Amino acid sequence: MSILRSAEAYARQRVRSVAKHNVIEHMLSIFQHVLSIMLLIFCIVIFNWVFRTNQDQSHMTPVEWYGYSASVFLYLLRSIPYLSVPFAVTNILGFVTMNLWPTAPKLQVSKTKIPFLCFRIVTRGLFPDLVKSNVKINIDVCYKAGLDNFKFEVVTDNPLNLPKSALIRELVVPETYVTRNNSFFKARALHYCLQSEINILSDDDWLVHLDEETILTEGSVIGLANFAGQELGSIGQGVITYANEEVVNWWTTLLDSVRVSVDFGMMRFCFKRLNCPAFGFKGSYIIVKVSVEKKIGFDFGPRGSIAEDVVFALTAWKMGYKFNFVEGEMWEKSPFSLVDYVKQRKRWFVGHMYTILSSEIPLKCKLWLIPTDLGWLLLFGNILNFPVSFVFPIPMPIALNVIAGSMGGLMIFLFIFGSIKSISIRKYGLIRKVLFILWTVISIPLAACLDASASLYGVITRDSGGFHIVEKEVKPAVSYPKTNESIV
Repeated sequence: MSILRSAEAYARQRVRSVAKHNVIEHMLSIFQHVLSIMLLIFCIVIFNWVFRTNQDQSHMTPVEWYGYSASVFLYLLRSIPYLSVPFAVTNILGFVTMNLWPTAPKLQVSKTKIPFLCFRIVTRGLFPDLVKSNVKINIDVCYKAGLDNFKFEVVTDNPLNLPKSALIRELVVPETYVTRNNSFFKARALHYCLQSEINILSDDDWLVHLDEETILTEGSVIGLANFAGQELGSIGQGVITYANEEVVNWWTTLLDSVRVSVDFGMMRFCFKRLNCPAFGFKGSYIIVKVSVEKKIGFDFGPRGSIAEDVVFALTAWKMGYKFNFVEGEMWEKSPFSLVDYVKQRKRWFVGHMYTILSSEIPLKCKLWLIPTDLGWLLLFGNILNFPVSFVFPIPMPIALNVIAGSMGGLMIFLFIFGSIKSISIRKYGLIRKVLFILWTVISIPLAACLDASASLYGVITRDSGGFHIVEKEVKPAVSYPKTNESIV
């Protein structure tokens, strides 16, 4: 009896200790969120103050000062930032209405109710050691998170000779395989997996799409289990960070910090509140029910193969499927060089342009993409706005000036907050983390110029060079070969 009483007392003490820890963790989470919102407000106020957006400019007469043609040009130039208003509003709504420092996800369903999860990785087979290593790491993470009903499926153009295991399936796409609509690249490989003679998954199973370099975390595995077990939607996506593993190139890693913030802001708001991919979709950290993926497929033709992820998401939205957000983050690496960074963004831009121009995607599903991508296309004009607004001021309503200034402050916050979330104090220490954040702020003009160059490069070359694959290992970068049929 004394042993039972001791065990009971220990259990009660343990429950109280866990509850206390959870309360402290929750309060710290709220405190960090409040500080982050204060930082957002600070960035917006400072940017508006530096550019004096609240000054009365009604006394100015631009036509007399600059002439009619120059005045029209200046006003057109000043109108470019307002293309990003939908993007800015959804980001701010995401930051304000949802905790920016959520606690680690807890399993919300019993293990018996977690459906079968198939983690699918598509590769050309150019980095076999990377794939083998990451599959092993990710299997260990799944076990550590308590998942036991899963499999990893690696789809490759070239044999990888992965170890024989009940948890690993290697699929080599035949060179002779051609889809009905002549899709290429990753879309072709993904569509191959859905063929009845190849697919081994049931309609109630779930697919998780990963890139070659994607590393799972316990939080993301739990988030995926909750998503599938509770059927929070038909398709989901979560946050990816880029500085948790060994960093190859700090410039590109810090430039990618803006993507982390956008995941927490705009993407999370669109998926969790609007249940749709209003501004697009990433190509990894995707969870989708097998029956849904089979119905949509990936046979989008040559143009739809450039950004097959975006086309898939918008097609699913058109068909009425519900999207939602997945708790927990995954880790990836940023491009290893600035050249790869530009080529990666160029492919995204060209893929978005083809998606917008596609007659298969209804206007309501790409309406929010249009102004955002047009702003990307005109980004050099936006960059030019900064010196021109000082040298050639023109009268604008104060409200419009403040809106433009607020969007500039938001962009600074996106980079700062992304680097704060990405860079660990435990790994790098407080001083180095602060220096990395300052480095991120300094690199913002470089990010703008590289993204602007990518869109201009995309307009000039379009599908030239095929589907560029950024380096994943320290080896020469490789591109998919150009197809004989022009995508243009």
